[in-house]
Amino acid sequence: MGLGRPKHSLHLNPEYWYSLGIKVGREYISATVFNSKFEILEKNSIKITKNDMGNENVSKLIDQILSKVHHKDKIKSIGIAFSGNVNNNVVNSYILKLENFSLERVIKKHFKDIDFTALNDVEAIATEEFVNHEGVRILVINYGTGIGACYLNSIDFASKNHKKILELGHFYAGGNETCYCGSIGCLETLASDYAALKKYKFRNLKITDFIENEEDYETDLAELRKLYEYSNKKAEIIYQDIFVYLTAAIINIYKILTPKKVILTGEGVTPWFSQNLQKKILSITKDPIPIIYRGLENNIELGAAITSLQNHIINNKF
Repeated sequence: MGLGRPKHSLHLNPEYWYSLGIKVGREYISATVFNSKFEILEKNSIKITKNDMGNENVSKLIDQILSKVHHKDKIKSIGIAFSGNVNNNVVNSYILKLENFSLERVIKKHFKDIDFTALNDVEAIATEEFVNHEGVRILVINYGTGIGACYLNSIDFASKNHKKILELGHFYAGGNETCYCGSIGCLETLASDYAALKKYKFRNLKITDFIENEEDYETDLAELRKLYEYSNKKAEIIYQDIFVYLTAAIINIYKILTPKKVILTGEGVTPWFSQNLQKKILSITKDPIPIIYRGLENNIELGAAITSLQNHIINNKF
């Protein structure tokens, strides 16, 4: 009886290369440096206000965050995740007021020759979750002041169908309010944190004003998201219609894409929110849709770094 091949142990040198993941959102721009084992080496962040919107201002903020980064000689790739639409490293974002925004100039100011990848923030979350859930098909829904989604069935960049980024917040859901995107009846006008806040405190609030002045509502949003802790009945009333709209969107997407898991993330998600949403879904469909609560545990910078490093490996044919 043969003994078979002897065992071999492989060790990844954590110092072989570093990658940089950056998140550009409505509230903060954050940058994290990872080693080859994706262990965190360094983190930096800058607060963003309504005065920091637009191509020129966001470029200045990225310049500032890159100026804070150390280990530049070891960084081989950069992934930058945005709240917005990204196509071939060009960014358009209603929330950040970016129009055909290119990163190349500001990146090359700090790194002469480096692979960089711009991507949607929910795509970055989905990449991290896909790794965490060992490669099963997933649908990630990021819920908060906005609503985004990404379906991922592989991280094979050679496949054109490995992912689908869904502007879920701008799916038509009804109503007559004009969204900040210019369309009428978007899901975000009826089912986002904005919709809950409007019902909770600000009956005359418009979504365009809310997005423009989001930082003015930080205290109110924090209070709203914890409302269930001291008034469960009131929270149920406020979120009742929101759960109906979200349930319809999730069931329809699930039937089309058939993910194995649905991951619920974002600053607007709590265990109470997740449980009540799943209860609503189960009351309507016989399909056992597996909702997994993640809340704010996701790491957008990690997902961005993983994506950029994969592109780097492919581009250099390692």
